[in-house]
Amino acid sequence: MKPTQQLMQQLHDAYDIVVRPIPSSGLDVVFISTMVDLTRVEERLLGPLTRNPSKRPGNIERWLRDTLQLGELRLTRDAREAALKLLDGHAVICFPKGYVLVNVQGLQRRLPEEPAAEMSIRGPRDGFTESLDTNVSLIRSRLRDRRLVIQTFEFGQRTRTKVLLLYLEDLANPNIVHEAVQRLRRVQVDGLLDSGGLEQWIEDNPWSPYPQIQSTERPDKTISALLEGRLAILVGGSPFALLVPTVMVSFFQTSDDYSQRWISGSAIRIVRIFALALSVFSPSLYIAFTMYNPELLPTNLVIQLAATREGIPLPIVFEAAFMEFMVELLREAGNRMPQQMGQSFTVVGGLVIGDIAVQAGIVSPMMVVVVGLTALGAFAIPNYEAAFVTRMIRFPMLMATSVFGIMGTLVFALLLVAHLSTLKSFGVPYLSPFAQLAYVDWLDTLVKGPTQWSVLRPATYWSPRAWQLRRRGGWRG
Repeated sequence: MKPTQQLMQQLHDAYDIVVRPIPSSGLDVVFISTMVDLTRVEERLLGPLTRNPSKRPGNIERWLRDTLQLGELRLTRDAREAALKLLDGHAVICFPKGYVLVNVQGLQRRLPEEPAAEMSIRGPRDGFTESLDTNVSLIRSRLRDRRLVIQTFEFGQRTRTKVLLLYLEDLANPNIVHEAVQRLRRVQVDGLLDSGGLEQWIEDNPWSPYPQIQSTERPDKTISALLEGRLAILVGGSPFALLVPTVMVSFFQTSDDYSQRWISGSAIRIVRIFALALSVFSPSLYIAFTMYNPELLPTNLVIQLAATREGIPLPIVFEAAFMEFMVELLREAGNRMPQQMGQSFTVVGGLVIGDIAVQAGIVSPMMVVVVGLTALGAFAIPNYEAAFVTRMIRFPMLMATSVFGIMGTLVFALLLVAHLSTLKSFGVPYLSPFAQLAYVDWLDTLVKGPTQWSVLRPATYWSPRAWQLRRRGGWRG
């Protein structure tokens, strides 16, 4: 059986599979028209072969290298391997003794642009795309270090998704690298379509609502993580890089913190921490003070709150739960609507529903204020996954407060801190550097110290081989 026939037996008939015989040479060129750059195939492959069909010597591989002058040519005798490469965007030259694989990929690729979810006021404006080659080039263009290691994995028996593990050999902790490699090798899936699926496979505690792996679309943030001694995972077809290990304070840091003076950066971080507390505790404390412990409030304020609730038919707990649910419903509806309408619909819908609910006597004006402050606090958290978990935590805390009052709020908060203290990300405590008492890292946590004081690499991710290199830069970004 001819090699071309053996190759076609590995595939099913499809309109985009092209078999192009080369006259008088015994060669067949096979490619998938929807996966290759047709201009490159015609000018760099079919053109030279059809112009010189009779000059083919016995050494087909050498002749093809001299004739085609392409950067990547590989010889194989396995029809199955040739079929897999064909699905990767290669062209296959079939000759009597085997196959020559030529890389002529030509899928349309999105140009790097600023990520919509990680906008930067002062910083680079490019972001990762769905192409691994583009993403690696964005990293290499900024990180010109020969010690950058890129390990390749392939997941999905059907999708055969390529995954890259990146780290700096002299900075990454070998134990963390070994753990990451072992977890990646244990992944067994039929198809991997996005980095979110891989994240759930390799995280430490799948039952925790808190994200234990940081995702980002920004190359500068990825490079900063590599300089800290962390690892980056890139997934083919996904514009998000996964950064491991991850600690909780990482979700409240942005690139802008390092592009401005330390006083401004520290003030903004304090605002974010305040926004987190506001988003989590505002509804619960309001219920606790009005239902169980009004004596803790000034008398005039208690009288004013009682006056605003006059005529409200719903208990205050159901009132708060109803308003919180409506806010989440508006947020989700705005996310699913077309981009041109989503933002305006969310703003107008929130104003209209809140105003109508107050005029109808369903909710009190003070409850609208509390829920509005809660929503603003959640919007101030820079990481989407951390903000989502923060919004969801409010509902069980509301239930605990409605049953036990302010003691329920405090006990729930203590249980939440206890849960966070048990989490780890690839062996690193989730509440580091506070959990490890790494005092040197406290200058870049709740506040940001002066840049001149932040020249040490984070002790959280220390590598024994990187101890002597800690003064060479690499602060967080």
